[in-house]
Amino acid sequence: MEPLKKGVARIEFFAVRNDIEKLLSAGYSIKLAYDHLKEAGKITMSYQAFYRNLKPKVSSASQVPEARQPEGKLGIGKESTVKHEKNPNINEII
Repeated sequence: MEPLKKGVARIEFFAVRNDIEKLLSAGYSIKLAYDHLKEAGKITMSYQAFYRNLKPKVSSASQVPEARQPEGKLGIGKESTVKHEKNPNINEII
């Protein structure tokens, strides 16, 4: 099978977008919706292209920043460092 030209998969996806939404709302999985549309001859794209168009990537500007532990909590601050013994004495720990 010859690969599609650049952008053709996206055009196919938008042409059947309403069908995709109906199938997914009816309870079809993404794979079953793809298989159904492929067998019906409505799309010729690969599953990877179908999934990539269905789940667009989140832009880096809209990503939620990672949560940070506020300084001073749990007795850990900028100046505090935790030192570990290479061979701790178990009797002192217990």
